[in-house]
Amino acid sequence: MYAKDRILAVYDEDERENLDKVPSHVQYVDPAFISRYQEFFEGKYNTDVFNQYFGAPYVLGFDAVFAPFPSSFEFRNVKITDDQGNSVKIALDGQAVKRKTGYYEGGYVNSTDILNEMQKNLKEVDKTREIKNVLKKYEKIEKYIYPILMTNGIFDRVWQAMGMVEFSKHFKKKSNLYKGLIEFYANITEVEIKKLIKASNKTNRVINILDDVAFRGRVMISPKRWESDFLPYYKKINQIIINAGMVPQVHTDGDPTELIPYFQKAGFMGLQGWEGGADPFLISEKFPNFVVIGFGDVSHILPHGTKSQIKVHVQELMNALKDNKHFIIGPSTIIYEKIPLNNVIKFMEAVRLYGKYI
Repeated sequence: MYAKDRILAVYDEDERENLDKVPSHVQYVDPAFISRYQEFFEGKYNTDVFNQYFGAPYVLGFDAVFAPFPSSFEFRNVKITDDQGNSVKIALDGQAVKRKTGYYEGGYVNSTDILNEMQKNLKEVDKTREIKNVLKKYEKIEKYIYPILMTNGIFDRVWQAMGMVEFSKHFKKKSNLYKGLIEFYANITEVEIKKLIKASNKTNRVINILDDVAFRGRVMISPKRWESDFLPYYKKINQIIINAGMVPQVHTDGDPTELIPYFQKAGFMGLQGWEGGADPFLISEKFPNFVVIGFGDVSHILPHGTKSQIKVHVQELMNALKDNKHFIIGPSTIIYEKIPLNNVIKFMEAVRLYGKYI
């Protein structure tokens, strides 16, 4: 089977029976990892067909990788004054345009006035041609490695735009700012997906929504609050995806186990991630019709494990999740620089060994 067929088969009741092996997926391979092992990758993929982003996971043996597509929005930065009286320009994510580090440094959307300015500075644009061109490039490689299209979600953007302290206050009160930000980012996600579908010519695709609602071993929002505050928006968005003949899935970090029934209720057909202590046997037992993507341990086994430990880890995941053919194996997050290349190779060798259906 080609990579695309293998991934799509997991989501199709009839085609699932034709799977030759458990498919594999990685969010992406860190450029720092690629640079560290540059000699390994050199000459192993056709640079006329693949760029580095897709070539590296292809060489490592993955069937799929997350892939971006052009945004249908333009945003003019908003100038605000922070609590210390400093002038700060913020981007669409509510965070400073100029940052001291590459990490999250806090959000600045703490009033409806700022949100109103953001709404004024957001402009929807027609990027149909640009999206079509990107999709054509993806179609050239999808039998080798399948690009799973990704776009940002709602919850993660809301709390990051506000900052956790400010978010917590407004979350508790269900303030107008809190509700307004949810609607603001939900509308952006909905439009991005509608524009993607319009440019796709009804081609069957998997669309992944990135929305971290968990961190390590716990969820960041109670299931009931997610159900009341976010589920209605996602139900509408996912129905748009399903009506177009496409597949909605979600990504989150951490252990999202207690949120899975609500994700299913919202229309998500699968989830990529599964870190922070999630139990694969429990997931298989409680949610047999939900597609599980990931589960590879990037905290301990992949960066520090021995050959034997990696082999046992993959075997255990296959024992838990392989049989009902709703499993796509891979790292729970990314292949980052500190993961040894040999460990990735051993992981993928074990995937091929224990993942065979035929």
